Amino acid sequence: MQVSSKDMAMRGEVYEGIRTSLARGHFSPGEKLVLRQLAEQYGVSLTPVREALYRLVVEGVLTQEHSRSVRVPVLSKQRVIELRDMRVALEMLAVSKGAELATSAEIAKLERLTSAVEAARKAGNIVRDNEKVAEFQFALYSASKMPVLLRHIEMLWLQTGPYMRLLHPTFISYVQQVRPSWRREICQAFRDRDVATARRLIETDVFESLSHLAELVGASEMMRPME
Repeated sequence: MQVSSKDMAMRGEVYEGIRTSLARGHFSPGEKLVLRQLAEQYGVSLTPVREALYRLVVEGVLTQEHSRSVRVPVLSKQRVIELRDMRVALEMLAVSKGAELATSAEIAKLERLTSAVEAARKAGNIVRDNEKVAEFQFALYSASKMPVLLRHIEMLWLQTGPYMRLLHPTFISYVQQVRPSWRREICQAFRDRDVATARRLIETDVFESLSHLAELVGASEMMRPME
């Protein structure tokens, strides 16, 4: 049976929509993804949702249990550290190229998103904060003009996105105290074509945030009952 271009586009939209929700922290670690709820959310039948979830399971982003239910994985401390080290390397490469190639329009967009993050934090809106942080980071990496690299970064983000809420309030408060303007600084580094500063700023942010998550996950592991 041939699939129409309209159906293909719809299936792609569902898949990308779920990916975006994962990256922005809309789902929690261990949360079950319910087919009917997602179908209602996207206004589609169960089939494109089932296909999207299957793709994400194959890609290692989601896990499927014996009951065939699909969940957001619960990461170990070791896994978070592995993801941290991979993200640091890839995201430093992306900002290196971005600092060299970013257009004025791209930098202006980064500055607008920086303001949006600041406004969300001032209002205490964690959901919007996480959304705008993800938008900022991917706009930052898109400036590299390296789509294959960007796709790899996205795959790593999908695994850590559900943990973004755990950065509130402790880690976010820490960042607000010690480097409150780092996003504005990286925007300026892009304007100045200052690769070294851009690399340093993103390395610090990714390393510190995921190190904090690793410690939280490690503490949670210690509290789990022995099987």
